[in-house]
Amino acid sequence: MIWWLTSRHAALTVPATLLTALLGIALGRTVLPLPTLLGRGGDFLLSALVTVLPAVLWLNGTGRTAPETEATALRPVHRWDTALAALLAATALAATGIAHVLATDDIALAVGRNITFYLAVAVLLGVCVGPRIAGPLVTGIPFVVGVAGRRGPFPEPWAVILHHGQSGRAFAATLALMAVACLVGAGVRAGGRRL
Repeated sequence: MIWWLTSRHAALTVPATLLTALLGIALGRTVLPLPTLLGRGGDFLLSALVTVLPAVLWLNGTGRTAPETEATALRPVHRWDTALAALLAATALAATGIAHVLATDDIALAVGRNITFYLAVAVLLGVCVGPRIAGPLVTGIPFVVGVAGRRGPFPEPWAVILHHGQSGRAFAATLALMAVACLVGAGVRAGGRRL
């Protein structure tokens, strides 16, 4: 277990997730100018971009060894990796939930939701294409969603990271995506083999 925690940089990833949540709350209302494909663009908040960092760190930790090596391990490494992603998401949601209660600012809810969304996508892409390829793909998501995720001033229903913090639909979709990611991540080894 100690080798797994060391190889996954768990001692760095958990505090980095908390710091990302705090940074996202502090700088989250900063607006970034991005063009849109259809119509007038809306606000693209920095909180939609900064929150990708925990997912990239998680992918970096899980992609440090060859998938073939870990597929032969007796320990369920892929389940531990999925549990770490779920723990990071829970940590972000708890920290941002407390910040929302203390500051009554909905940006905190958006930051926690976005961190969870990116972690869920990272788990799914990690299973499908491997962690090394998933890292750049996850990093590109905020830019693609920022450019193509608006219909006029309103975000598209699928553009979860662009919705305001109190959007119940976006939060429910994110939790459902994380649940699916945990089921897939815990049930599939590296290389796509079922357990």
